[in-house]
Amino acid sequence: MFLSNQTRLKIQEIIKRISLDKEVSLSERLFVEKHAKHSSTVWTWLRKANSLRRYGKQNQESINGLIQSLGLDGLDSESHFDPKNDDIADWFSGSPDWVRRS
Repeated sequence: MFLSNQTRLKIQEIIKRISLDKEVSLSERLFVEKHAKHSSTVWTWLRKANSLRRYGKQNQESINGLIQSLGLDGLDSESHFDPKNDDIADWFSGSPDWVRRS
């Protein structure tokens, strides 16, 4: 999905407020979520912002810093995949459409 410059700037401004734990309206959140469902770039920006909001900025020299910079889950042990107890299909069930069809 191609983003116009105006849309990209609006999304980045909203995502910045999310990362700083500032107020974001429901309509703004829905706007970002709509674009995140169709764009891996926006989805990654949103994941990074949520990680920054939840855990603060991690030391970039640590494994947590790497995980955060890549926009991955893993800073809390509940989000780790356990092959003995988890089904891989269920684990990816909350992913956006572009991940599930890969």
